[in-house]
Amino acid sequence: MQDRPNLPAESFLWGVATSGYQSEGGYNGAGQPQNNWFHSEAKGRVMKTGAATEFWTRYQEDFQQCQQMGLNAFRLSLEWARIQPSTTPYSSTVPAFDLNALDEYADRIAACRQCGLEPIVTLHHFTHPAWLGIDAWLIKATIDHYIEYVRVTVTHINRRLTHHHHLPPIHWYITINEPNILVSNTYLSRQFPTDAPMGFGVIFQSYNHLLTAHVRAYNLIHDLYEVEGWSQPQVSLNTYCCDLYWSEKIIWDLLDLRQHAIQPQAIKEYARNNARALESALREANLIFQRDLPYQLGRLMHWASNQLGYRLFEPEQLALFLQTLETSPRPQVFDFLAIDYYDPFIAHIFRLPAFSDFEFKTKGLRAWLMSGITSKWWDWRSLPEGLHFFCKYYSQALGDRPILIAENGMALRRKPDNSIATHRSDQLSRSQFLEAHLRQIQRLVQESVPMLGYLHWSLTDNYEWGSYTPRFGLFSIDFTHNCDRQLEDHLGDRPAKTYAQLIQEFNRDRMISSKSL
Repeated sequence: MQDRPNLPAESFLWGVATSGYQSEGGYNGAGQPQNNWFHSEAKGRVMKTGAATEFWTRYQEDFQQCQQMGLNAFRLSLEWARIQPSTTPYSSTVPAFDLNALDEYADRIAACRQCGLEPIVTLHHFTHPAWLGIDAWLIKATIDHYIEYVRVTVTHINRRLTHHHHLPPIHWYITINEPNILVSNTYLSRQFPTDAPMGFGVIFQSYNHLLTAHVRAYNLIHDLYEVEGWSQPQVSLNTYCCDLYWSEKIIWDLLDLRQHAIQPQAIKEYARNNARALESALREANLIFQRDLPYQLGRLMHWASNQLGYRLFEPEQLALFLQTLETSPRPQVFDFLAIDYYDPFIAHIFRLPAFSDFEFKTKGLRAWLMSGITSKWWDWRSLPEGLHFFCKYYSQALGDRPILIAENGMALRRKPDNSIATHRSDQLSRSQFLEAHLRQIQRLVQESVPMLGYLHWSLTDNYEWGSYTPRFGLFSIDFTHNCDRQLEDHLGDRPAKTYAQLIQEFNRDRMISSKSL
């Protein structure tokens, strides 16, 4: 167990989270780097990313906006498809690394630092180069390709930061973004591109490779820093917070097996006991839910999913990962907990039937009906007390580990052509959402839960995995006009201003509290 970090008010990470494919622009068009969404875009299954939010050219403006808001952190991703690009999919030849692209990323990270923002760098945010194939994480060789990408990228960017810009190397890394959502959205809901047949076999196969890749990347990054003589970084992955043990917390428990000296033959029962402990803690927390009909159906779904987890989880299906973990030169393979808190409750998966807000074409009557009764981004319910519960429970259950809220946000619905721009059904504004969730962050800090920081998703409206309709931005964008950042959203709310004010109040209160001790 590592020591708790010393977190004075000025070192708490206040920031925003972004990803390259969703914001940079410049993917999957003619002559542009192609990723695993290329065919989905080309065949019209999803909206094209196009210029996205133009972050690739507007980064300086965005960093300055963050600085003016009083932020001190910015999460961005490096896009593997830009760094090791191909303009034709499924190439049998491994493409060369684009050193100019690596220089460009280093220059953006330097600009981030020069605006007083600590860069938190994600190495893989759902996408991979098209030359690896659509279902790359079902192929063992992808792990080696990923590790070589990490080695070249981390080395090149940090040397440019230190030698050319005379700045420190990157300190914070997220190796793989939300592996639980990458797997479930690909092989269960099939919202992400895949050619693989449905089945639990591909789920375990992809987890086996993703978690192996994380452990190897964790050790590689620490090794590179030791060789270069740089101060040791902080490396982790992040998960989409979920009250179903088998969807999320099991990932952290598996990564932490060596810290608890769990032997291979004891893993299955260890996981089952931890699943029961989470269920018990959730019952005792007595969180307040709106127990309507969709909720009751969702609880049934939660129960069924839980039973499947107990029945189907077999450690042998993760043999490569467990072997990699056992032989890891470092028994600890994550330096902090990073969780993304949206609506983590499986009971909220359903809604009352609505058939007018589909973003994608449905195939057949069954798909049409299921799409009508499953919650969309703007249906996700707000339960800020859950943020407090999961942070406190996870930190205690995982050895008092420090926690970063790597994403937290809520969606409004506004089509890119502005033909529909509505309130949420709960009438919640983003400013109200921020106030409620930051109140829980303050509560956690007051209770001495080791919180590293809070990153809001996202700085601007962006491309949300096939659609521009869900709006998560502190700054709005009218995509019919240009990508200018607008302080006021279509409902008259100014969440960026609210966020800045809340940060000022939080830091002032912490300084007063520190002086009184």
